[in-house]
Amino acid sequence: MPSLNVNEAKVSVVLLTKNSEENVGKSLESIFGQTRKPDEVVVVDGNSTDGTLDVVNQYPIKLVTESGLGFGYARNLGVKNAEGDIVFFIDSDCFAEPQWIEKILPHFNDSEIAGVTGPTQLWNTSHGVARFLACVGGRMNMPTKRGFVKIAPTMNLAIRRDVVLEVGGFDETLVRGEDTELTYKVSQCGKILYEPEAVVWFRGSPTLKIASSKCVRHFIGVGQLFAKHGFNSVFVRLNLPIRGLILIAAIASLFLAPWYVPAILFTWLLAEFVYKTVKMYWRYHDRCVVYYVVFFTFWSLASLAIFYGLYLGLKRK
Repeated sequence: MPSLNVNEAKVSVVLLTKNSEENVGKSLESIFGQTRKPDEVVVVDGNSTDGTLDVVNQYPIKLVTESGLGFGYARNLGVKNAEGDIVFFIDSDCFAEPQWIEKILPHFNDSEIAGVTGPTQLWNTSHGVARFLACVGGRMNMPTKRGFVKIAPTMNLAIRRDVVLEVGGFDETLVRGEDTELTYKVSQCGKILYEPEAVVWFRGSPTLKIASSKCVRHFIGVGQLFAKHGFNSVFVRLNLPIRGLILIAAIASLFLAPWYVPAILFTWLLAEFVYKTVKMYWRYHDRCVVYYVVFFTFWSLASLAIFYGLYLGLKRK
């Protein structure tokens, strides 16, 4: 990759919105409050029906609209309309620390650096479901040292615009995981650096309904990634779908196998549930661990949507 003088580089921020009236103002305030101001902010709106546009139009942004064709399409549209050398991505329910851009930008002086990410920390800590998912996902204790990563989320990501275009942009066919797939492709041709001081705060799923819907879509996307790139542990931890298969086997064995088979399977599941719950409570001392009940049952079964995603991906080949 060519060297880049970051003092002369142009910075674009791409922000996706759809019915984001409640939080997008906070996100935009954080973007325009940066110690190193962005040269432009591109807002891609997915046909919002609430007051989102009334909020975003209060700021000096470049507004692009799309009809709701998916995250991959919307992000590609944002990149297409961005004029910056470096494109920063953030979500409309997130807000960045004031030095977010300032901490990230100097790393692009290194020609080997294709992208930079940083910690994503939970801000709606009053919601138990959000806290639980943040704990399970390791977002309550993010790394404190710099290092290189293979994938990164677009709620905290800066990347060279020409690299995004070079790898083909975001895959618009993926139900979810378009950021995982893009950064995976980027890490094959360059380096993605984790900068612990480039902090973005995110809003976790506040209810079981929202979290469950995201869970299903996430695993469909993972299945599509497996179909496209092969089985790679970088895309997902397989403990949930494996547990889902064991749970189905345990239920089926109640009717199809001798009594000791379901006894062994349910005992194993119960033991793992107790172990994981106690371990998590010991680490975080948070009553949100009660949601392990849902995590071990419904979400384990919902994660089997990975096989539907695999089917969708293979069908396209």
